[in-house]
Amino acid sequence: MTIKRYKIERDWGEGQVQLEIDHSILTPELAAEINEFWTGADERLDAADDNPVLAVIKIAGAEFMGWVLDANSSYSTESMQREFDQLEGWPSPHGIRLVGWDDRPDLDSSLMQVEEIEVPHG
Repeated sequence: MTIKRYKIERDWGEGQVQLEIDHSILTPELAAEINEFWTGADERLDAADDNPVLAVIKIAGAEFMGWVLDANSSYSTESMQREFDQLEGWPSPHGIRLVGWDDRPDLDSSLMQVEEIEVPHG
């Protein structure tokens, strides 16, 4: 099967996205092209064990995660996908589809903690 799902998250626990990747479209060759478009391609490839597809899945995950963690936005899955599809550097088709996300930060003011701090004199 050429379509697989992946969960992308950070180790600090806020936010996660699930992406569906069509590997018949997002081939290693296309992934290498996408990765090379962005600054830091060699570092990303190293962090992905020289797997350009994994590197690109991580890039896409980070893009979607930015929208998920923007607690002041009202993005839906569909609107985030539309925004992603229009970004520079992502050819169409790219084989990446957002299928789910979770853990948007709760910014309810009643949950905020306030601490008075000293003002430095100088």
